[in-house]
Amino acid sequence: MGSLPTHQQSESMGNISRVERLSTEKIGKLLWEMSSQTTFSLLVYAIYSITDTYFLSIGINSLAAAGSSIVSPVLIALGGVATIVGVGGASLVSRRLGEHDTEQASRTVANTFLIFWVAAIAITIFGSLFIKPIVYLLGATEAIAPYAVVYGRIIFLGAITSTGFSTIIRADGSIKYSTAIWIIPVVTNAILSWLFVMVLKIGVAGAALATVAGQAISAGMSVYFFFFKRNRSYQIKAAYFKPNKAIIGEVLLIGLPSFLKSLSASLIVVVTNNLLKLAGGDSALAIYAIVGKLYAALNMPQTGITQGMQPLVGYNFGQKRLERVRQTIALSLKTSVVYGTFVCGLSMLIPAALISLLSKEAAIIAEGQVALRLLSLSFPVSGLALMVATFFQSVGRAKEALSITLGSIILVKLPVLLIASRLFGLNGIWASEAVSELFLSVMVLIMLRRFQGKALAMETLAYGNAP
Repeated sequence: MGSLPTHQQSESMGNISRVERLSTEKIGKLLWEMSSQTTFSLLVYAIYSITDTYFLSIGINSLAAAGSSIVSPVLIALGGVATIVGVGGASLVSRRLGEHDTEQASRTVANTFLIFWVAAIAITIFGSLFIKPIVYLLGATEAIAPYAVVYGRIIFLGAITSTGFSTIIRADGSIKYSTAIWIIPVVTNAILSWLFVMVLKIGVAGAALATVAGQAISAGMSVYFFFFKRNRSYQIKAAYFKPNKAIIGEVLLIGLPSFLKSLSASLIVVVTNNLLKLAGGDSALAIYAIVGKLYAALNMPQTGITQGMQPLVGYNFGQKRLERVRQTIALSLKTSVVYGTFVCGLSMLIPAALISLLSKEAAIIAEGQVALRLLSLSFPVSGLALMVATFFQSVGRAKEALSITLGSIILVKLPVLLIASRLFGLNGIWASEAVSELFLSVMVLIMLRRFQGKALAMETLAYGNAP
């Protein structure tokens, strides 16, 4: 008679069962579960972002809100560093768990920590030393620069706390914890932002301190999860922190498209800020600070769908369940288009009501309506390029994901932005996003269809050769 399982064995069996759900339950149910959790987390973050902008705009002025917006490429770049290890690590972890190789999953997580810490420390030192020239390079005017310098310096100093590795936590099947690691810090962040800006009157420094405080809580929660929480699919040992060239190389290669996506997004924001400074000065930058935050917040659910899709694709691909992979990407794309169409209609119908959530200045509300309407034309297709790139990352096809990312910035977004701004001025800048996303969606859907055709042929050949 076999012995009864120990408590530790029972926990391990429970974790395996939780992860294996990704290959057994209905795709729609799993996608809804994962996407709703990640979308809720992202929406909470969006609410914080909107609230933070509101406090700066109402508590100080629109130039203060523009100052924090000017520094947004820094936050995007920091997010890119977190993403390169998060997406790369999550893809590798998902596949290793699908193969039941928990030791390699553990080594992967340990090495992602090493990559991030080295990069974050370097960013902190560089940003703190050169903050003044950086904010002018980012597009600040003389009136906005003082706010941007104060805000940016604090953000750089807090770079080491700028991720909680929620993507890797989600790859373990710990959906609730990956949600909590967003919600708890963001709620804390919003409360502190209100306290520091509206009550204690610390100014833009208060908003920046609140941001870093929220990040620190997220980082602390991730340390607890990876090193102290027992109910996980793998355990990280001290020896696993020894740099592993193969793991680091694969994590960086797979995560590179996401990093370049963030970097390209930063570049687009920098170019946009400088074009707006030339075309409309302080007022145009203030409108962009408000409308840009609103646009990003309305885009969050599409990002949530993408993040919810990633572990499903990675795990099932690792188990060679290609039909489930195809069903997942098809359902994700359809859901993204439906949601995008809905928020496009909403933005067209009530732009003033949406903008008034972030600003009470009549000029911002009046002039911002045109900007929001033109930007909203991109919503129906704005999630497709990101989703297909994430799909390729999840199946280990870094080359395709990289080509989408580089193509989006070099061949599409920058040229369209520059040409549209030159031909149509401010309206051209606002409309360039929709034109770019339309071109990109056509390109990535063609790439996806070709890849799926090749995968189907390989699957058919494999079954045909089976004994």
